[in-house]
Amino acid sequence: MEYIKWVVLYLIFSLIFAQCFKETNRDMKNASALTILLEVFTAIFALLLSPLFTYKFSVEPKILLTLGAVTIIYAATDRLNIEARYGLAPSTFSMLKQLSTVFMVIFGFAFLKEKIIFSKIMGIILILLANILLSTNKKGKLELNKYFIMCIISNFLFAIAMFINVNISDNFNIGLYTVITVLIPAFIIKIVSKLSIKDLKQEFKLYDKKKFMLVSFSWAMMLISSVKAYEYGNISIVAPLLTLSMVTNSIYEYFIDKDKNSLKRKLAISLLIVIGIILIKK
Repeated sequence: MEYIKWVVLYLIFSLIFAQCFKETNRDMKNASALTILLEVFTAIFALLLSPLFTYKFSVEPKILLTLGAVTIIYAATDRLNIEARYGLAPSTFSMLKQLSTVFMVIFGFAFLKEKIIFSKIMGIILILLANILLSTNKKGKLELNKYFIMCIISNFLFAIAMFINVNISDNFNIGLYTVITVLIPAFIIKIVSKLSIKDLKQEFKLYDKKKFMLVSFSWAMMLISSVKAYEYGNISIVAPLLTLSMVTNSIYEYFIDKDKNSLKRKLAISLLIVIGIILIKK
């Protein structure tokens, strides 16, 4: 089962990325600059990895236009995600990420007139319930800070990108596709934020270079391995397996923070989300 290898790689590198980035971004001064730097170095690593995969590159206008539209959305999602990760625990962020699946199912119902299936509705309800529990404090009061909101918006935008980006990666070498989907957003953010090369150099000086490179490499591996997992495996199996990143991050944080109550709560929420994903992808 080839997809298992890619799922395992994804889970390993998603854990490394989430936890190392949490340490690295403590020194962040400009979220836009950090996003650009991460995207550029991730693109470099993806380019270095590209010879490992079959070379193909579509020049079909429709595909290129779709890819162009998607990269604009990725620029927004990457920028929002970088700041959201700054204010959220990695396990919390990985749980909120599953909202993109909910949005995609709703888009399918609304725009593709897909048949409304009971199991999918139950899956949506479970994921929404899990995220409501995630955003409540110990007293049961709903707390939505700006980082939660940023993450919700980024997942909505990501769902739009995925909705119009159906299997477009199949038309490209996966390494080069990854380069395109992080490098073009980097240029877009640079133009919009009006950051100079000097600004980027100043921001780069703030970080531990070894950890920064590890984070960039991990991001490249995450992007590549998730696409390859879906390429080799059935979506109904792969999607729930990839959500296990919630569990790995929760367990890791337990050993660091020694918070047994937090671990139990997060594992319970993770279980709800995994069941929800299984029902949706059934």
